Amino acid sequence: MSIRENLLAVLNGFEIAKSEEFTAHPLAHLLRTHFPHHIRWNVYPDDDLLLVKGSAGQGGWVRGPWVALLDRLVTDSPQRGFYPVYLFAEDMSSVYLSINQGMTQVREKYRANTKTTLRARSENFRAMLGTNINPFTTDAIDLAPSSSTNETSFYESGNICSIRYTVGNMPPEQALVSHLNRAIQLYQILIDTGAAEEDSKDEDLEVFTEGGSPARVHLRVERNRKLISKVKKLKGDVCEACDLKFSDKYGSIGNNFIEAHHLVPFASLTSRAVPLDPVRDFAVLCANCHRMAHRMSNPSDIEALRTIIAAHNVYE
Repeated sequence: MSIRENLLAVLNGFEIAKSEEFTAHPLAHLLRTHFPHHIRWNVYPDDDLLLVKGSAGQGGWVRGPWVALLDRLVTDSPQRGFYPVYLFAEDMSSVYLSINQGMTQVREKYRANTKTTLRARSENFRAMLGTNINPFTTDAIDLAPSSSTNETSFYESGNICSIRYTVGNMPPEQALVSHLNRAIQLYQILIDTGAAEEDSKDEDLEVFTEGGSPARVHLRVERNRKLISKVKKLKGDVCEACDLKFSDKYGSIGNNFIEAHHLVPFASLTSRAVPLDPVRDFAVLCANCHRMAHRMSNPSDIEALRTIIAAHNVYE
């Protein structure tokens, strides 16, 4: 099934499905497995940082189902961070492709002020995106919440920008894929401008003790604003793989722009504290080389990446 077919299947079938047994229901399977699998392996097969998760509910039907695309450098859970997500209105009148925010972590911290906080954060994210977000808009979204305490209501407040689809006005597949690619581009803009670090200001600078999951430790390292700033200060802003200096190509807007690539293998990041050296344990890479490094069997082998670039005359 295409993206279009999956969206229409939910819009046309969810109301009926809610009156039926939840366990092993095919529409619940579509939302949890089939639709995310289609996006992950047919639309973004080579992006090893991308997680796609969907929900029809846990033990029973959710009021507003969703399918979210999560960059693991930002979040591995729709409960926190920000991400593109398909959000279905409770009455199945529409579905939005929205760049939105996980509200669970915000609710735990701000309680009665959750919606105000989400709206304020949305404005901050919009300022980071700038005005050129077409074909997305910053219009309010209407998920038809039956109660102001429903999750759909909080997603309304957390909307950063969106596109609305209905059964009678569902674009062709090519347009839907284009919109999804644009959502990923806007998502990347937010990541590149430092939005992902806003929630990690209180994290440790040199030692990371997040327990249980090497990947989660790694992601805390990647998201640490002060550590990454230190890496860039010490290593400069010239890509170590292709020698690109953004200011040479883009002028002043490229000044000091570079990405920090973590060289320490996941396997070495345990639940114990891990001291990190900004020079030894990181490389600075342009966005293209950073993505290509993550596609290599050994993302830490920057010399091998240089060899690939030289062999294919990538920048000649």
